[in-house]
Amino acid sequence: MTITDRLRKRATVVAVAAGGIAVAGAIASSGLALPASATSAAATAPAAGSATTAYNFRTLDNAKDLTFNQLLGINNKGLIAGYFGSGALNHPNKGYQLTPNGSYTSENFPGSAQTQVTGLNDQGATVGFWSTMNNASQVNDNHGWWSPDGRHFFTADYPTSAPASPPVDQLLGINNHDFAVGFYTDASGNNHGYYYDARDNKFGLITAPASLNSPSLTATAVNTRADIAGVYTDAAGNTDGFIKFFSGGFTTLRFPGATSTQALGVNDSDEVVGFYMDGTGSSATTHGFTWTPTGGFRSVDDPNGIGMTTINGVNNAGDIVGFYTDGAGNVDGFKAAPVTSKVTLRFGLTPMPQGQLVVGAGTVSLSEYGFTPGSSHEVVVKFLGIQIPVGTLTANSGGSASWSFSLSMADAALRQAEAHAGVHPATSNPAIQVAILNAGQGTPVIAETPAITGLGRYPVHGVEPGYGVIKAGNATLVYNPAAGTISVTVNATGLTPGAHAAHIHVGSCQQQGAVAYMLMDFTANSHGVISNETRTVTGVKAVELSGGWYLNLHQGNSNNILNSAGQPTIFFRPLECANI
Repeated sequence: MTITDRLRKRATVVAVAAGGIAVAGAIASSGLALPASATSAAATAPAAGSATTAYNFRTLDNAKDLTFNQLLGINNKGLIAGYFGSGALNHPNKGYQLTPNGSYTSENFPGSAQTQVTGLNDQGATVGFWSTMNNASQVNDNHGWWSPDGRHFFTADYPTSAPASPPVDQLLGINNHDFAVGFYTDASGNNHGYYYDARDNKFGLITAPASLNSPSLTATAVNTRADIAGVYTDAAGNTDGFIKFFSGGFTTLRFPGATSTQALGVNDSDEVVGFYMDGTGSSATTHGFTWTPTGGFRSVDDPNGIGMTTINGVNNAGDIVGFYTDGAGNVDGFKAAPVTSKVTLRFGLTPMPQGQLVVGAGTVSLSEYGFTPGSSHEVVVKFLGIQIPVGTLTANSGGSASWSFSLSMADAALRQAEAHAGVHPATSNPAIQVAILNAGQGTPVIAETPAITGLGRYPVHGVEPGYGVIKAGNATLVYNPAAGTISVTVNATGLTPGAHAAHIHVGSCQQQGAVAYMLMDFTANSHGVISNETRTVTGVKAVELSGGWYLNLHQGNSNNILNSAGQPTIFFRPLECANI
């Protein structure tokens, strides 16, 4: 009996998983023409901010374009304004609204080539800007618009006699009195903030105090009291944020030590959000911020985009929206909610790697995740203790891999194994398995199937060399926002005795990413058991408690991994993993 016959009676393979969602934001990333002063903001303010506020982040991307999303505003009902598409040639901006239950509704100015929805109020009115163009240069005309209901649209360009060419006019925020704010660019390239009273169809300019001698100002947001946030450039060319109060006060917002600051959103408590630039040139980083009159500044980054985060909007509950750039260069939208009380999560730890072998009529295929990213592995047919190589499997940068081979190849491998074993399979009918070896490390088996009994699907279980199939464990994560700590307690069995590195990573078990937080090593006793051990990390400002992070328990200890100089050795291998 050949392996073809045996596998048609017996069998193997499976499936990877993955992804996340993303959202993006800020004026500076728009594909439509934007003012220079709105593309780099700087802020300075006196206070250091409330260290007790922390956020739970969630990436939100429209499935129509997972490469570029920006979330630009959020109202008090949790409705979000945003758009997808970078604005590059043939990749136009397309506006949408996102409901709290995750539904997307397209919203685009009729007949436009590009549209952004930049702001919305609690009564259903929206504002934004639209363009007739989608040029390769991304220098396009911009026209402000407003809609009372998301269905009827009206252009609302400031009536200037000296516009830029092509014209640049954008409405960026609207309050519950249908009082909108934005800016236009003049023929000299300077921006002028203005308001538009949609109920009376009236325009007016918004200016900085004469003492600041500001040549350029952009109004970006307005709250119910008509307090206005924005960005201005001073006579020396510095870019700062501001809040201008309806009562007449004007406060410059400059994040301490920043090279520039932009204020992009404001709620009814005068909490202002935006971003600041740290450093210059190729070393510059972008960080979100919040500012309150009593607490001052706080730096806030999405955990998936530290140093690449912009916050665009904030509602009265303190929920924020914006965008970040991820490790793959995609622009992702996010929403983050303040976390003020302790959070406890319990989850199972799954042995790695994990996957499935599928035995079909003519092909055996394998899909797995949970390898060391970039590592190579030998695939073998196991028969009566003999391992016959049938191919090589290489994990991608996310630690997953897929591979297939023909049953004729498997036939040849089985005949070779039978010849070595000296056994006639028709009478003894010994078990066949497929195993994955860690190539170059003494080739220990790190994963294998159960006995194959016919065509079908078979799980592939992680194996700890010398200790057998890894058993599932469990973990508890406690996030304390007041203390800024994450504590992780682990129970696991079937591990190599000794220390094992553990990290909280960005991504998922199915699509591994960078380390977010390093935990001190967990230690398995002489029986391979980790029993109720707890490790704590401090200085935590932002968390992913609803997807976007995962916990990995590794083969090697921290010293093994650090001494590997980034090479994909066996020490990096995930032994157990849990999506958070």
